[in-house]
Amino acid sequence: MAAHAQASLQESEFLESLRSRYEQQGFSFKIHPASNDLPAFLGSYRPDAIAQKPGVNVAIEVKSQNSTTIQESLQRIRKLFDGHPDWRFDVVFMGASQVQRIAIRPGSPSKLRARIDEVNKMTSQGQHRAAFVMAWSLLEAALHSKAPETANKPLTPGTVLQTLAMNGYIEPQLERRVRSLIDLRNRIVHGDVDVEPAPADVQLVLSAISETLEANAA
Repeated sequence: MAAHAQASLQESEFLESLRSRYEQQGFSFKIHPASNDLPAFLGSYRPDAIAQKPGVNVAIEVKSQNSTTIQESLQRIRKLFDGHPDWRFDVVFMGASQVQRIAIRPGSPSKLRARIDEVNKMTSQGQHRAAFVMAWSLLEAALHSKAPETANKPLTPGTVLQTLAMNGYIEPQLERRVRSLIDLRNRIVHGDVDVEPAPADVQLVLSAISETLEANAA
């Protein structure tokens, strides 16, 4: 019981720290929203908090840890938001607020395309792991170029993809295909030396970058 109470206290404190983060971005913030604060399409699901400002609504789920089971549960929840572009689903893991913020200067589309050429060159030389990791970096850079306000903190690959799809920069089908590569990306980045991405995996991430850069180009 004591452990449960401590965990609840930690979550409450964490949610309060999130409040200031979202309010700085112009959102109103409500912890443990009531059912009448939520859209009907969420059914019985209740997020830990919601953040809202004109034209943008965010359902926020807080988790203390990550696992395959949790990811499966989150994927089911995420599907509830399909077809509702005025709502997005943010998942925040406790402790994430301790990550030091870094200022990232959004790159121009021309610079990003030059980096894409570098990735293609690495792929042609058989440097698939390096090309794959760099492609994921450029995908986040592409988001920053379209939405500079996202450049004030590091984003998880899932958040990058979700934001791109929610803002209409990439098609949902492409988002799902690229999302399936997140586990491979994480294994490489975190030291699994036995996995090797295929050239097609690199090209799939690059296709999401290209689609982002071309969105609303006119």
